[in-house]
Amino acid sequence: MDKVDQHFELLSCVDCHKGNSKQPNNKELAHLGLVKDPSEFDADGKNSCSKSGCHEDIAGNYKNSLHQKLWGEKRMVARRFGKQSFGQCLKETRDGYSSECTDCHATCGDCHISIPNSAGQGFVSSHRFNRTPDQKNNCTACHGSRIAHDFFGDYDAVPERLPDVHSSSHNCLGCHSMAEMHSAVSDTAQTHRYNYANLPSCEEGGCHDDNLSTKNLYHTTHFDSISCFVCHAQDYNNCTACHVKGEWKTDPNYQNNNPAEDFRIGLNPLRTQSEQHRFKFVTLRHIPIARDSYANWGAASDNPSDYDQFPTWKYTSPHSILRFTARTDTSGGKSCYESCHTKTGFGNPENKKLFLFSEYLQNNWPDEVNANLGVVVDGKLPDGWE
Repeated sequence: MDKVDQHFELLSCVDCHKGNSKQPNNKELAHLGLVKDPSEFDADGKNSCSKSGCHEDIAGNYKNSLHQKLWGEKRMVARRFGKQSFGQCLKETRDGYSSECTDCHATCGDCHISIPNSAGQGFVSSHRFNRTPDQKNNCTACHGSRIAHDFFGDYDAVPERLPDVHSSSHNCLGCHSMAEMHSAVSDTAQTHRYNYANLPSCEEGGCHDDNLSTKNLYHTTHFDSISCFVCHAQDYNNCTACHVKGEWKTDPNYQNNNPAEDFRIGLNPLRTQSEQHRFKFVTLRHIPIARDSYANWGAASDNPSDYDQFPTWKYTSPHSILRFTARTDTSGGKSCYESCHTKTGFGNPENKKLFLFSEYLQNNWPDEVNANLGVVVDGKLPDGWE
């Protein structure tokens, strides 16, 4: 028989859930003051897990973490409204965001005890506390369409897509550390998942750090200018035209066109001198935004012209990795440049479909041309490619 969970050896139900243990035969009175989710943080940033003698340090840090507070999403909502911080947005905007976008992000219990509300609710393994979150019932239950389907290769609409090469040997926490999940954020206005001290790395931690830059001719040539994903990602899921206040649920245009498979290479909107963001060319993903996405959150009365200031094709790290993709397959003696370069005789003009060109935007996303001027590749490809 499995050992009883330590929490039940040390605590009673009311220690976490409150209620009245002196009324064991009266359901109504016993449940007065009951706390359904003791790990939900209150307005003062407190929960049962962070009590003295429990998980005071880790839960205390987690209350202000990227994963719990979604600082990156809040930052982007604020910027779309022309604000410097989420707190400066209209109350209607803040309330709408809180009611729609925070369902599964993420109490301690959502990762360590229960299936998140947005994914069906219920316990993962009775009321047992799991130190390591369950990949299916916790991690990918929330991070579904743009991660889980890519990683497992189980998107029915694209049966030819293979699972990510890491999926047979790694779970989510093989790359995403406990520190990444739990660490408190100090600069809440600038931190997002790609600007974070605990960002996962392919090149560190004992994975691909052994002479990777000189592993082969292609790495030697492109290691500091083209991201790993450009060569090693399969097509991945993209989204478009999401509208808030539940409108996306009934919008036939959204329902019929999301998610959409695509693969686009563009200029890196996050490029810095750091190892992680040194690349000039990266994979870009279309995000679920439209000019009127936030109209139901008060955008009509507080709508700046900032839609054109931020790309709708953003840096992405697809979870659809293979060693040999359509761009790295050199079987039959062909060179990989035949599957990537765009110039006749040293590549193939057909390969232009891999890149984000202004012409593609003009033909398919005409309202987004100005927003993406900083990430399109027109005139930016290496010498001899065009």
